[in-house]
Amino acid sequence: MALPPASALARRAWRVFARFPITIAFAVAATTLGIVATTNGASEAWTRGAFVAALGLPLFFGIRLVAEYRRWAVRWWLLLVAGGAAVLAGFYLTWRGMDDYGALQYFQLSAVLHLAAAVLPLVGVRDEDAFWQYNRRLFLGFLRAAVYAVVLFVGLCIAFGAVDHLMGLEISDKGYFRLWLVMAIVVTTWVFVSSAPRLEELRSPQEVYPRGLKLFTQYVLTPLVAVYLAILLAYLGKILITGQWPRGWIGWLVSSVSVAGILGFLLVHPLRNDPDEGWIRLYQRWLFVPLIPAVVMLLLAVAKRIAAYGVTELRYLGVVLGVWLIAIALLFIVRREHGIRVIPISLALVLLVTLGGPLGATHRAVANQAGRLERAVRIARAGPSLQLPDAVSRASGALEFLVQRRAQGAIARVFGGRIPGNPKWPDAFGYGTTDSLSRGIMTAAGFDYNPPQGARDSRRVEYDAAWSGVDVTGFRWLVSIDSDDTLLTIGADTLHVITDSTRRRVTIRSGGHPQLMFDLQPLVDSLRAAPDTGEGQRQRDPSALRIAPAHGKDGALQLFSVGIWLAGDSVRSLDWHGYLLLANSWRATTASAPGAPQPTSP
Repeated sequence: MALPPASALARRAWRVFARFPITIAFAVAATTLGIVATTNGASEAWTRGAFVAALGLPLFFGIRLVAEYRRWAVRWWLLLVAGGAAVLAGFYLTWRGMDDYGALQYFQLSAVLHLAAAVLPLVGVRDEDAFWQYNRRLFLGFLRAAVYAVVLFVGLCIAFGAVDHLMGLEISDKGYFRLWLVMAIVVTTWVFVSSAPRLEELRSPQEVYPRGLKLFTQYVLTPLVAVYLAILLAYLGKILITGQWPRGWIGWLVSSVSVAGILGFLLVHPLRNDPDEGWIRLYQRWLFVPLIPAVVMLLLAVAKRIAAYGVTELRYLGVVLGVWLIAIALLFIVRREHGIRVIPISLALVLLVTLGGPLGATHRAVANQAGRLERAVRIARAGPSLQLPDAVSRASGALEFLVQRRAQGAIARVFGGRIPGNPKWPDAFGYGTTDSLSRGIMTAAGFDYNPPQGARDSRRVEYDAAWSGVDVTGFRWLVSIDSDDTLLTIGADTLHVITDSTRRRVTIRSGGHPQLMFDLQPLVDSLRAAPDTGEGQRQRDPSALRIAPAHGKDGALQLFSVGIWLAGDSVRSLDWHGYLLLANSWRATTASAPGAPQPTSP
């Protein structure tokens, strides 16, 4: 079979671009922003921009198909594009990035946009088979695009590796990552949107059901769902016999069986009335029956965590989605012939309602944790005899949650309109900032600080350089370095950076011999000896975070961030970031030098 000429491929690619110009433009924008974010010194705003631009892929893909299927004039399509761009801009300005709950917020919005792209173009089209064919084409198109991207990426990596080793042209790890961004975003998007069907194709005579899809569902998804359900039902029997509450990790298993089960249910929907496919009718009849007790176990596990530690965004969504699953299961048990589009539509609405506003996950979680903090503080203030450890622990845990969400208003209301200690809130939270701010507030309020997860026994204190640049006088090389073992290239030399288990001693080894060794213990002692102001990030002069080698010469370690992990009052370990500075004669030291330390094991 002859391959199509390059000109034909170029014409097809251009037709795809002409049909989806905004979607592909946002794919290029997301890739470009992601590449810029990987450069040295790039701000976090580039990373946020890349993630937000990626949201434009499902958004503008769905908008284009809605306008196309309804034959709207170009001006209406452009008006929808402007509205979508305004939504993304608003999200960028209010979203704080991929921290713990920011990531959840992002993926929740992404799921809403993907579900909308799967449903909205065919709103008003009553043909259930057309709806299924549309989403089947998109599903297979995504799989094809993913295969193309992976094959191209692996092939180009092999080619680049050959160039690296045979031609001596060094390609950095960032280069491979940037190549992956191009493949995973631009190439995948371009190939995927090419699979979007025209409306007349969905209304044409029915296509033959793909045999590979049926085999995948029958021999892969269905057995997996059966195994998952068997495990869950066996676990339910254990709970009933032993009387022990379900464990929190059960949520992963219930989520897996729900996703796999509903995916299989949707994939075989057109064959439900085929007399030769009796297994499909059996699958659709019994899938949702054992799913209900499994979801009930999930709700019990989440309820136990809420009773002990309060509501968080993830627990709130766990409860809401559990209730949604039970409602869908009951619907299809009672009405087996109900249309399948109710599943993505209802799920998108649930995720949208819980994304923000009074029913939003963060709003409800903050309200619950503020109530827990208020009750715990009231108990602790009743008198010294009532300052029970569990009340202090609940107050500390709730306060830590509110500090992380920057809920200053809720905290102030608990303490009578003013936050104790009047702390300064940094623009960006680093490691340990939440712990330090929470500790300072509790101390100023006259209480101990002891979060339920044992932060007292494993807390982190961060010290940062009041940064004004790096003094490189007398040095030739400056290389970024952190507390992880790594390999560095300096000129023609390859350096092995090795830290001990506590990351308080750093050995620089070259050619199998230790060349430099930095001892961080004196720095730790000086930092710990300074008064603890309780501030989120303790600022230090850069010279206080500059370390001369304990063995070797013509080198220095300039740190700009040091995190000290404490177990009680004892230092457990460190994590740090900074720069290694080397002069021309740094290799004058050899392993034969008297008293040269032996490197620690990697």
